[in-house]
Amino acid sequence: MTQVPNRTVRNAFQLLELLAGSPDGLDLGRLAALTGLPRTTVQRVLTTLEELDIVCRAEQYHLSAEWQRLISGAPGVGGRAHFSAPILSNGEPVAGLTLRVRAPLHQTAGPERLHQLVTDLAAAVSRRIA
Repeated sequence: MTQVPNRTVRNAFQLLELLAGSPDGLDLGRLAALTGLPRTTVQRVLTTLEELDIVCRAEQYHLSAEWQRLISGAPGVGGRAHFSAPILSNGEPVAGLTLRVRAPLHQTAGPERLHQLVTDLAAAVSRRIA
């Protein structure tokens, strides 16, 4: 007999799947609308995921950098990594900048360096459009 997974675990995985497919992040209302779950349920699950450093929140909810790397594949092992940062106008996200890595990374262009470059570029674009 197959058991149905715990509802909270199922909700957490549903939220993680949505966030994994949204490099620019999603806000609480959008996550609730996409899942059909009450906002309080989404908030409770996201709070737990934040406490576990799986999800982080700036303007919107995102997977943490470590979890983004886990989901997209480890650089240098044939996986594909991506690095994202929001572009802001008057403090509101209006777009996102994403760099997708399609080949193993050279040691001098490690994940931390690429993440910082994407973040700096997104900040520069944000300043130009503000």
